[in-house]
Amino acid sequence: MLSPDIHKLRGVIIGLSEGGKKEVNNALIFNSLALESEPEKARVRRQLNGMTRQNELSRVKPGQYRYNPQAPKRRGEGYVRMWRAVRASTGTFDISEIAAVSHVAASTISKYLKYLMSIALIRRNGKKGLNLLYSTTPKGREQRETPYPPVAIRDPFALERAAMSRLARVFFEKDLYSDPARKAVVKECRIILQRFDTQNEKGD
Repeated sequence: MLSPDIHKLRGVIIGLSEGGKKEVNNALIFNSLALESEPEKARVRRQLNGMTRQNELSRVKPGQYRYNPQAPKRRGEGYVRMWRAVRASTGTFDISEIAAVSHVAASTISKYLKYLMSIALIRRNGKKGLNLLYSTTPKGREQRETPYPPVAIRDPFALERAAMSRLARVFFEKDLYSDPARKAVVKECRIILQRFDTQNEKGD
């Protein structure tokens, strides 16, 4: 299984934390995502660190977080800093140089540069060792306003993913013989069944 992208990871955290009401930890997140290999877990840790730097998560202690539902998801300031660093570069530049100036994660910069190339504001311009080099195009030098990538389409299964995350938390943390746990399981399963149970639609 591949590690989830940031949107799926955010959905899991929202579900496990009940929208920021409860703290979450690495073990809960890994279990909810069924991650087993260390490379998968390491990638998610990096994503969690990125969310912490953007104030979307607060680190309570190592491996334990609190979700901040009020944090901006678009990270507009990061795009502004990246674009300023790109425009300020003379000649060629690589991802590490933009990261050093903008203080944005290299993975985010890589995606942003791909977007800038797709709209012809920058282009690839050789390599330095193993690092790809880029340079701004004439169109890019004329572009002063920060270009923003299109906002991702909302996950159509966000409610169901959140319900599944809360359900996983019940199984990992609650006494499954208790009445509160039973009620919680029924509640979350109903949310999931409302989306996937097609028996009534077929008349069965």
